[in-house]
Amino acid sequence: MDDRALRIAVLLAAHIIFLSAGALRILRGQRKHLLESQAAWYLQYYPPLVWIPFVVAYFFPVAIDLPMALRLAGLAIAVASALFAAWGMWSLGTSYGIRMDLYEGHRLVTGGPYRITRHPMYLGIVSFHVGATLAMESLALLVITLVYVIPFTAVRIRVEDRVLAAGFGDEFRMFARRVPALVPFGR
Repeated sequence: MDDRALRIAVLLAAHIIFLSAGALRILRGQRKHLLESQAAWYLQYYPPLVWIPFVVAYFFPVAIDLPMALRLAGLAIAVASALFAAWGMWSLGTSYGIRMDLYEGHRLVTGGPYRITRHPMYLGIVSFHVGATLAMESLALLVITLVYVIPFTAVRIRVEDRVLAAGFGDEFRMFARRVPALVPFGR
């Protein structure tokens, strides 16, 4: 597999997540707010903002030389991560949203990938970046993932957990005690 094919495959894997988000938004339609998060705008729009580093690194990779086997493993990680994130989105169904708001009919989902981690979409996004780093041999993406994507994700998780605790109370707190925030089996 040549460099261009690997880069296109990684880009297509990212589209699994983008298309899932778009489809769910269309299927969900307009909803009445139950709880509107007061978090900063950049935390509200984390999903599109966290992809900026990938796009930058895709076009300006600052390449490092890696063996093809490691690059293919990275592609497998990127694809599996994108599918895992999409599974998280589709498990939420009409409760899915980019912002951290709660809407009429919103429910706390604890099954599917949410049995493994409270935030499967974020785990999928972070691990996608790691896989894409390897597949694209991108030193730029590695650095950006370490200094931007991971810390940004950690902040978003803390804020989102507060919103969920405010909206679902003890039900969410019991869920949070049982299931780790990001790293599966981290307890």
